Amino acid sequence: MSLLRTVDRLLYRAVTRDLRDHHVERYIKHLAVDHDETSVPNVIGRGFQIIDSKASGLLTHTSMMIAALGISAPVVANDYSEQGVIVVEIMFYLLVALGCLRCLSMFQDDLEKPAKEAARDELILRHKLFRLCNRAAIMLTLLVLLSLPLLYLYVPGKGAGS
Repeated sequence: MSLLRTVDRLLYRAVTRDLRDHHVERYIKHLAVDHDETSVPNVIGRGFQIIDSKASGLLTHTSMMIAALGISAPVVANDYSEQGVIVVEIMFYLLVALGCLRCLSMFQDDLEKPAKEAARDELILRHKLFRLCNRAAIMLTLLVLLSLPLLYLYVPGKGAGS
C-alpha cells in the first residue's frame, strides 16, 4: 500500500470515527444513490464538483492570506517573538492549504470503474475535510485580523505604541 493511500485511510478513519455503519448507509440514501447507470452515480459526481469548487475558493483565500502575512511581516514584526507569531500563522494556513489540496486530489488512478463504496467514502472524506479546513480558515483569519494590529501597535519605535 502506498504512503498516500495509508494517509488517506488514516484521514478517513479520523474524520469518520464517530460515524456508525448505519449513518454511512443513510449517507448513500440521502444522496439518492440508487441506480446502476454509472460506476459513480451522477449525484456523487455532482458532490465532488461542489466540494472541488468550494475547496478551490478556500485555497485561493488561504494563498492570499499566506502572501499577505509574508508581505506584512517586515512591517509589523521587529523581533523574533513577533516574527514567530507570523510564521506560526503562516504554518497553520499551510496546513489548511494542504487540506484543500487533498480535497481536490484524485482518489484513484483508474476512474473508469471505481467502486460505489470507494466513491462514497471519498466524498465523505472530502466533505468532512473541507468543513474542517473552512472552519480553521475562518478562525485563522480572525486570529490574523486581531494579531496584526496588535503586533503593529506594540512594536518599539513604530505605530501608536511608541
